Parts: sequence; C-alpha cells; structure tokens
Amino acid sequence: MAGEFGRRDLLQGSLAFMGAAPLCCVTPEAPSEAVSFDGPVLRLDLNRARELRRVGGVVTVVNAERKLNLLVAHAEKGRYVALDRVCTHGGAMCVYNHKRQSLRCTSLNHAEYDLNGTLLHGRTHGNLRAYAVRVRGERVEIEWERRS
Repeated sequence: MAGEFGRRDLLQGSLAFMGAAPLCCVTPEAPSEAVSFDGPVLRLDLNRARELRRVGGVVTVVNAERKLNLLVAHAEKGRYVALDRVCTHGGAMCVYNHKRQSLRCTSLNHAEYDLNGTLLHGRTHGNLRAYAVRVRGERVEIEWERRS
C-alpha cells in the first residue's frame, strides 16, 4: 500500500541502490582477537567481544576461508544465538532486531526470520541456518560445522 512506504523506507532503499549500507543496518564485527577456532567449534571471548556482554548486543563473525558470515546475538540473559547473516533472497545482509527478537533482511524484500532461522514473512527461498550455541564461562561456543 502506498501509505505504508515511509521516509525510512525511501532512505534505506536509496542507500541500498547506491551500494551503501544505512547506519541502522551496520553490525560491528567481532574483534579478531576475540575469535578462535578449535575444529568444529568457534569460540568468542566475551572479555574481548564486549558488545556481547550486554543483552541485546550483537556482532558478526566473518571468515572467508571457512565460508562463514555469522550474526551472533545476546538474545536474553544466558542465551546467545548464532545464525547465517546472508539472506536467502539475493544475498543481502540480515540485521538483529532485539525488540522483535528477529533478524531482518536489509534489502527491499525485508524478509524476517525468528531466532531459530525460520522465515516469518517475506519473499525468499527458505530459512537461515542456525547454529548450536553454548556458554562456557567467559566464552560463547558455536558449533559452526553442524546445523542445530
């Protein structure tokens, strides 16, 4: 509907068209010193990835060699989630929305996924991959080679 298209939609669409990510859609990357790999396990040191210490915090982990582009979020006290960050529709990036407890595609498609990676709405080609996550002391561990 024409009345549902607002200023924010226009700005986001214009920036996307020009190849720039709008500020609302930029997720910080985890510092390289916070990320380590041990076989099938990715570890994030919470003392170095400080964004993840607070509920609502989010970081990305990008590793081209392992073909990883993850979004890791502190969804609620004691609960972290890790999902593929690339939308299944056209490869646009997804961002975390803490209030809605979901991920949203930054393209004009605006597909939305729950924190299990299940598509809630939008024209796309399936769900996002979600990964098993556990907290061990001051570390978040993600089983990146297996699907949860």
